[in-house]
Amino acid sequence: MQGVQIVDLWETRFRIDSIKAGIRLSFFVFGAGVTYAAGTWEQPHRLMIAALFALLAIWGLLAGRLPAQRIVHGRHREAFFLGWGVFWIAVTAALVAVDGGAGSPLTLLFFLPLVFAALSYPLASMVAIAVLSEAALVVAGSLGGAPDPVRLSFFAAALAATAMLCAWQAHTHDLRRDELTAISRADPLTGSLNRRGFEERIGAELDRCVRTGRPLAVVMLDLDHFKHVNDTRGHAAGDALLCWAVEKIQTVVRPMDSVGRLGGDEFALLLPGIGQVDAVDVAERVRDALSERVGASTGVAAFPAHGIDQDELLRHADSELYAAREGRLSAASPTRRELSWAAAIARAVDLRMASGDEHSGRVAEYAGGVAQLLGWQGPDLALLRMAAMLHDVGKVSLPDNILRKPGPLDPQEFEMVKEHPVTGAELVARVDGLEPILPWIRHSHEHFDGSGYPDGLSGEEIPEASRVLLVADAFDALTSDRPYRPGVGPHEALEELERCAGQQFDPRCVSALKQHLTASIAA
Repeated sequence: MQGVQIVDLWETRFRIDSIKAGIRLSFFVFGAGVTYAAGTWEQPHRLMIAALFALLAIWGLLAGRLPAQRIVHGRHREAFFLGWGVFWIAVTAALVAVDGGAGSPLTLLFFLPLVFAALSYPLASMVAIAVLSEAALVVAGSLGGAPDPVRLSFFAAALAATAMLCAWQAHTHDLRRDELTAISRADPLTGSLNRRGFEERIGAELDRCVRTGRPLAVVMLDLDHFKHVNDTRGHAAGDALLCWAVEKIQTVVRPMDSVGRLGGDEFALLLPGIGQVDAVDVAERVRDALSERVGASTGVAAFPAHGIDQDELLRHADSELYAAREGRLSAASPTRRELSWAAAIARAVDLRMASGDEHSGRVAEYAGGVAQLLGWQGPDLALLRMAAMLHDVGKVSLPDNILRKPGPLDPQEFEMVKEHPVTGAELVARVDGLEPILPWIRHSHEHFDGSGYPDGLSGEEIPEASRVLLVADAFDALTSDRPYRPGVGPHEALEELERCAGQQFDPRCVSALKQHLTASIAA
């Protein structure tokens, strides 16, 4: 991941605090320096010494007005801190030269920038400050009159020894910071990035992509039936499977790619320089590699096609993952856009109908609960939920005066309504991969006794999915307010369904709905 800088919030706060500490130090040294000048006023150049100390105070005042946040986040941050150190060394050198050279007690001030740099500067800047301090000491000590070579050499050696200790401290600080950074961004179980680390990495990569136009892809990945592994074989086996999965994924992806564990059995892959087509291929190879021990579902999102920030990309990849896991579509299916079009029409119909904009979603929830109790699972269950979402899509062809009529429909209007299941099936037929649900939508208004429409089917002639949809649709219709009547409570609606069981509704579906609602209330 060369060239990508991850912003460390702790390091940022520390550098801001170091600016504040440096300002306070400037004021303190100014006070001590003025006191020293006043106490030795009979000696020469006291006014000049006081003026030089005043420069440190003026710098403190100016630094206090600078935008610390912008400085620390800017790309010239280290240049700013290095310049601060150079300024301090220059003022100290001038003070020493004016006060008599190596014999002046002001030479002790050379130790302050060393210590300050050791605590807050990276190693390279620390070394630069050490070299400059040593050189400034020799020059200033020589300029202050006839220097004592022994005294100057010893002081230079002491300063060099301090510089070595400070360099060691700066190096240790850098190592510990890097270690803490890695730990805070790593998943302790698998060694992959944790959510924080992954989100920072994708944010940094997106910044570079925006600047350069380089492609980027994200793959979301879930292990199938992982909860079953934990429940039947224990958490130790589940943890071992997670570690194995990360190791296997890393054998497929490139060294520059990133693997993150976002939580539980949910993983994400960051693929710099890769577009959607290649990312789909990577996702397929990862699934193939994991298939030795576990199934996996994946979702893919690419910059900039599916979003220009990480929230959009992760949301798109997650929706693709959900679709794949539920068996609706392959994550790489070219019909995703067509499916979105069909779902948008379903929502548009909900908004036009008096039932409100959540009708299709509620019908899908009820239908899914009923179907599960009837033994539906896997891809078939997912397709049934899709059929529930789209069961009313044919009403897009009906005028508003029928959809929102505040009273009973006349015979001619009702004949128009009876065509909507056929129209809906014809619309959904345009979406590749949804062929199995076409008869379910077409016959979603057939009655168990044969009195329904459009084909008058009865009993077992009606697809079971259609019988489930009818019960779910009727329950939501009864409990929702309509222009011609208020909605009733769940118990009253269930009583009405039970009264019509065997006539309009399949008794098994009514019983399953009652069981589903009872379980939902209990939960």
